[in-house]
Amino acid sequence: MKQSESDKLLSKLLREYSTRFGWKCSRGFVFKKERESFFTILVTGIPKAKKLSWSISFKHYDFDDVFWDVVKLPENKMQPLSFRACGAWVAPSMEIQSGSAFLNEWEEEIISEQIRNIFEELDPLSIKVASSINTFSSNLEVLENYYAQLIGKYPNAVRTIWVERLLTRLLESNLKEAKEISDARIAEGDEGGFNYAGRSLYKLANEYIETFKTPNQRIQVTPKSGSTDACR
Repeated sequence: MKQSESDKLLSKLLREYSTRFGWKCSRGFVFKKERESFFTILVTGIPKAKKLSWSISFKHYDFDDVFWDVVKLPENKMQPLSFRACGAWVAPSMEIQSGSAFLNEWEEEIISEQIRNIFEELDPLSIKVASSINTFSSNLEVLENYYAQLIGKYPNAVRTIWVERLLTRLLESNLKEAKEISDARIAEGDEGGFNYAGRSLYKLANEYIETFKTPNQRIQVTPKSGSTDACR
């Protein structure tokens, strides 16, 4: 089977199983909002090697809203739900599990069975993770735990969670600590993976913080989107 044919088959199967398990699918991204969390599943196939790989990641649903305010892209809040999974400029997600399998044959029935197994494993995991999060602080604790696991496995990993720590403090309206994080990252030359008109994410965050002059003024988060997506 050619790679293009395999990709079409994989897309078809992901659409079918997304519907069956209550997820959504767009442009190869499988995603859903569960409680206050947003999950994304990626599944890729290499027919030559008969290898199927997958991963699941999550972020707090509200991270994107405040991230877009900081980077001066508030119009992104009007995008469909799928944009939070596959948009060009979105808040980072943390991988919580990944895996791969070599199949005996690269045929629809066998691939379908493996994708079903993936959903049967990852769907309950998403529910378990989402159920452990009820505040911005508890979300950060879960993030910290997964990050510690990542560093334990890959000590030289370049992945950090400073952006998530910053977004958490902003969502909590803890502007003092948010600015301390931004200032420290700026001093380290960290751009936070984003640059707008020569300004890093952390410099933009400081500009955003400056707009909140009243001590008791709280950051407002846009109500949850009810938009639906179909896999395209």
